[in-house]
Amino acid sequence: KAFLFPQVYRHEKVMAIRREAAGVVEALFTRFMKEPKSLPPDRSTSASEYEDPMRARMICDYIAGMTDRFALSEHKRVFGSAPDLR
Repeated sequence: KAFLFPQVYRHEKVMAIRREAAGVVEALFTRFMKEPKSLPPDRSTSASEYEDPMRARMICDYIAGMTDRFALSEHKRVFGSAPDLR
């Protein structure tokens, strides 16, 4: 533990990637809350019908079900670019 945490799990390069990945999730959530129509068509109609607490739950569930690759793909679709998380 004494070696692995600072040298691997919490290494600055790993932490930088984790911060960028968290930024992708946060950006997607914020955009989808403000603009439910930016969700894919099968999700946007139902999300638009609900007030904030229920809409937030639906968006959280959608994002939670994403793989890393799909989240980056959605970020690129919505914002026109995605960070290179390597």
